[in-house]
Amino acid sequence: MKMKKQLLTLVTVCAIAMGANAQTEKGDNLIGGSVGFNYNNQKPLNSGNTLVTGNSRSFNIAPRFGHFFGKNLAVGLQVGYAKNKTNSTSTLIQGNGSLQFSNSTTNSNSFNAIPYVRYYVDVADKFKFFGEGAVGVAFGKTKYNYAYSSYNINQTTSYKTTQYLASVNPGFAFFPTKKWAIEFSFPLISYNKFKQKDDGTNVNSEASSSESFTFAFSSFSPSIGFNFHF
Repeated sequence: MKMKKQLLTLVTVCAIAMGANAQTEKGDNLIGGSVGFNYNNQKPLNSGNTLVTGNSRSFNIAPRFGHFFGKNLAVGLQVGYAKNKTNSTSTLIQGNGSLQFSNSTTNSNSFNAIPYVRYYVDVADKFKFFGEGAVGVAFGKTKYNYAYSSYNINQTTSYKTTQYLASVNPGFAFFPTKKWAIEFSFPLISYNKFKQKDDGTNVNSEASSSESFTFAFSSFSPSIGFNFHF
């Protein structure tokens, strides 16, 4: 009877251990993603005779899918949408006590597609380290509006935007169950090239571009995500 209990206990422990193994084997899949919202409010700043206020809002959603072509090796695609709005108002107090106002508003939205390759390394029970490389592109539109009270200026310019992205992202995955993973990651190396050009409706807009290459040592921006493995 005692031996039967020990055998039953051993079988149970083995079953739990097998069930705890994350599904990162060849032929498995993962789905997941992230949703983010940010709001920032700039309190009035009095710099000499100028008072500046403003706020910004941003929203993004980025679902992803991956397939394991080998043990711990996944290849997948992330698609996403991002929307941003920024307002800024400056009030100039002149020597005679009169006020001048200037207001600027920026609205932008973009869609992106980012293929990625990820490799997991077992660290401990329910924990895995992973490294991920991603390259993608984003297309969108940006509209600027500027108004100045003194000269009755109200000018709007619109642009089409293109953004090229590349990054190396290490991280850790915690598997509380066999199929669910909670991830913590950050961009170790990232490259960003941004271009904007006139959408053809304005004579005031000017084309521009910017390029950046960042190491995590100078800019640390961690993120948390969830994946379902099946």
